[in-house]
Amino acid sequence: MQLSKPGYYADFVVYPLLIFGLLAYQLAEARTWRPFGFLLLCLLGFAAWTFFEYLLHRYVLHRVPILHDMHEAHHADPSAFVGTPSWASFLMFSVGALLPLSFIIGFSYASPVTIGLMLGYLCYVVVHHVTHHWRVTPDSPLYRFKHRHARHHYAKIPGNFGVTTLFWDEVFGTSLEAGSRDRRPNLMRGLDRFFK
Repeated sequence: MQLSKPGYYADFVVYPLLIFGLLAYQLAEARTWRPFGFLLLCLLGFAAWTFFEYLLHRYVLHRVPILHDMHEAHHADPSAFVGTPSWASFLMFSVGALLPLSFIIGFSYASPVTIGLMLGYLCYVVVHHVTHHWRVTPDSPLYRFKHRHARHHYAKIPGNFGVTTLFWDEVFGTSLEAGSRDRRPNLMRGLDRFFK
């Protein structure tokens, strides 16, 4: 969706505040602090975000009619301020993750998972912004991300749906890197037919 400049940049402020707020609340309320368990749950949330990002980009933004049209606006003008409003992504994390997980496993476990999800989303927002709005030199660590995402935008076949990682594209055979499509699992070809 087309956003105003402040609306586009809001995630860069909102998500660090939400992450630090949840972390501060978790620390203040914790009877005993278990940093290893906390970090493990954050990493689990971060990994879950990368999978969700891949599925969302591949199956929702490229196939669900209304969202597909909005996403096509981004493909037509990659440097425009097109994105998800912060209020919508906040609802996704609070109603779609934190509240149900709190009910199922308790807030003290749901909180670090949600922090990991939000960290993953913040990484996605930053990497996606950099790929479209920064000039990145080939010696920069971000150059590979920019190059991969450019292939997503301009290749004749769909692929490279992961923005923050190439892992899921490799797993599901949608990587546009040389030779990757030849190793595509039969299961994913079946899922592609199902979602058409």
